[in-house]
Amino acid sequence: MSLKTLLFNGPIIRQRADNLEMANRILRLGIASILSFLLENNIEAQLVDPVTQNEFEIKKKIKKFQPGLVGINAYTSEVHAAAATAAWVKSIYPKAKVVIGGPHASAVPQRTLKEFSSFDIAAIGEGEQTMLEIADNRRSLSDIAGICFRSNTRIIINPPRTLIENINALPYPPWELYQLQNYSGSNLASGFAARINLFRRNYKNLELPVEGARGCPFGCIFCYRTMGRTMRYKSAQRIVDEVQRNVEKFGATQIHFIEGTFGVNQKIAQEMCEELIKRNLHRKIRWASGGRVNLLLNKELINLMKQSGCNYLGIGVESGDEEILEKIGKGININQIKRAFRLCHEAGITTEAEFILGHPFETEETIRKTINLACSLPTRYATFAILVPFPGTEVAQMAKKHVGGLKILTEDWRVYGKQIGKSLELKQLPHEKLLEHQAAAYRKFYMRPSHIPALVSRLNKDRIMYGIKNVFGKLT
Repeated sequence: MSLKTLLFNGPIIRQRADNLEMANRILRLGIASILSFLLENNIEAQLVDPVTQNEFEIKKKIKKFQPGLVGINAYTSEVHAAAATAAWVKSIYPKAKVVIGGPHASAVPQRTLKEFSSFDIAAIGEGEQTMLEIADNRRSLSDIAGICFRSNTRIIINPPRTLIENINALPYPPWELYQLQNYSGSNLASGFAARINLFRRNYKNLELPVEGARGCPFGCIFCYRTMGRTMRYKSAQRIVDEVQRNVEKFGATQIHFIEGTFGVNQKIAQEMCEELIKRNLHRKIRWASGGRVNLLLNKELINLMKQSGCNYLGIGVESGDEEILEKIGKGININQIKRAFRLCHEAGITTEAEFILGHPFETEETIRKTINLACSLPTRYATFAILVPFPGTEVAQMAKKHVGGLKILTEDWRVYGKQIGKSLELKQLPHEKLLEHQAAAYRKFYMRPSHIPALVSRLNKDRIMYGIKNVFGKLT
């Protein structure tokens, strides 16, 4: 008999250590995809959303539904909250088995189960087929690929699961099961530059995520690839079908393509843009995505993206120093960076330049180059994260060996936020010095008369308090 399954749109979080990074309400597409996949395969599955439901409502649902299986996904900085959520669920319905998924559990599944006794199973990588096999309850856990689980006092890790090749066949996310009215006026961008307006929010705006591809073939040392390095694509037709569904069925006005490497397959990117225009969707929505510099050097494609409705690109730059870019495996150079931002600016696409401070071998001089490059680019927004040694990354391994001066300060996952910079420092750049450079970077970039409106458009209460204490407070 299959297990009734309850999925959480993220853990219950009572307090975040990094309110700058996770500033918005987030529709987690991974959970939505698993939910639709389970429902398509006749598993009795429901959703709870801590973003829009309070604990009393969630508790009531748990008591009524009595799930045999509960799924929670979490980023590294959220895994403590996820464990507390799992324990809370079990206090309400002790028979529930809890699966933890997401990048943290995928990177260190055995350690995650050792550290947090409230988790019974860790799902590694893609979750659709894995959760289906667990919920179906016909197989022993030892026969299910891509999981780590408890067996009496032992923690067992099974062989990895084969990647889903035909992601075109995955069902549409079941947004009808979400309280989408509570997501109106927000968007899916994260980081210091998440699009929040303290003084004017368009509550008629609804932004929905769409996945056009899975995987990342690039070799950045600071990134963990939950979906693997092998690229798999949805067709342009399938992508635009989903966009059209989001517009016609749910009233979406903004689409966020979540893969972060838009244009890896330039043929599909071009076909998608042309199909959006053909169906007249470019007049109904605006869309945003994340891109790489070396994928944004095609002037014709960038102009087509703009024509099809693209109004925003977050572009990973990381550093203004050529040697640092080479050492971190970014695979781009300064000339390409300048050209990509110039082409986007000329096309009328708003950009966010995303930088990281504290790379291995970083110095005060290389940071100055980064800040100067940021201020020279024709970009409206910039973020200056501090390097985090996320589990499973090459950076984490380097930091354990003190390569490039790196030193891990703590493995308290709660402070593994990209903006607060509490997890890592360099021998030549101590923690406090990195924070000083970060504050200086934000001041220099946003305190120019031309960029003050951009700063104001991103303010909320947490950011104002952070700015007073950490950005402008550094002046005294």
